[in-house]
Amino acid sequence: MKIRQLLSASLIGLAALAAASSALPAATATTTTAAQANANLSMLSRDNAVLLLVDHQVGLLSGVRDTTVGELKHNVVALAKAARTLGVPVIVTATMPDGMWGPTMPELMAALPGVQVISRTMINAWEDPKVRAAIEKTGRKQIIVAGVSLEICASFPALSAKAAGYDTRVVLDASGTFNEAKRTAGLQRLLGAGIPVTDYATAAVEMLRSNVDPKAHAVYSDLDMPFATLVWQMQSGFSKK
Repeated sequence: MKIRQLLSASLIGLAALAAASSALPAATATTTTAAQANANLSMLSRDNAVLLLVDHQVGLLSGVRDTTVGELKHNVVALAKAARTLGVPVIVTATMPDGMWGPTMPELMAALPGVQVISRTMINAWEDPKVRAAIEKTGRKQIIVAGVSLEICASFPALSAKAAGYDTRVVLDASGTFNEAKRTAGLQRLLGAGIPVTDYATAAVEMLRSNVDPKAHAVYSDLDMPFATLVWQMQSGFSKK
């Protein structure tokens, strides 16, 4: 009787081992697929991207502490200008602009003539039907997001859009928040969800692709990178001698 039980147990064990072995290729394939789906490996395209700017409002900007307000303004305006030059649609939203958070910063609106700010009450911009409809209308699948604050206004729509099948990126230096803890929490959640974080100039030149592109000079002018401007001034000065 004991011998029969031992044989039966051995057969069950062998069957389980065989089942586990047959599952290995599937597991490997899943891992490979996940690696291939890594958003960091996918380049931004001016033909497939849309820029979503969330709540760059004067009231919220006044509370930004992880960067200077001046630098944040410069970066978001430069990114918006470069996007327009490249033909990338720009969508601007604001949370209750007639309330305590106030209007969208005037420098940004001046850089985007004709763009209407979408006013909303939903905290997550992706959950606002008007915002989502504006994105879907573009037919584009890459969403570049920047917002104040980073961990809510930028992160929430980026997370929700990724869950809906979009390729989302968050522009760190065109976003801002109110202390370092919020910045850290926002970054950890984005990276944990596999959402790449980029900067305003990298996002733009990634879409530009080539320095001999007819729009290259205009894009670099839009980006207004201080060091590049200085180098250009130095070169201009030397060439006149």
